[in-house]
Amino acid sequence: MKTTSFEISKKLAEIGFKAEAHHKLHCFKDDFLYSYYDFETILEALPNQLGQSFLQITMLGNQALIGYEMQRIELSSLVDGKNESLADTAARLLILLHEEGIVNFNEGK
Repeated sequence: MKTTSFEISKKLAEIGFKAEAHHKLHCFKDDFLYSYYDFETILEALPNQLGQSFLQITMLGNQALIGYEMQRIELSSLVDGKNESLADTAARLLILLHEEGIVNFNEGK
């Protein structure tokens, strides 16, 4: 099962994303326990709809497009084993939505 990379997992922690994770790794350099998320977990965290546009996942050969067409937010990834996983691509979209103020994980802090 592919999970988010260390870089993406660290960024998700920085923006306050928390969900059940089956994989964790302690980084001794910054003394923090990072969670690694699978594609399904990230997909559940993404909004199903933004305005009039619904979340779309399109596979074109070994390329995946994940995004909201009307909002002009779209990320692509090659998932042929040489590039990032679908979990990373979906997480990058989640991070972008957080940076744009569309989703917020720090509510209540």
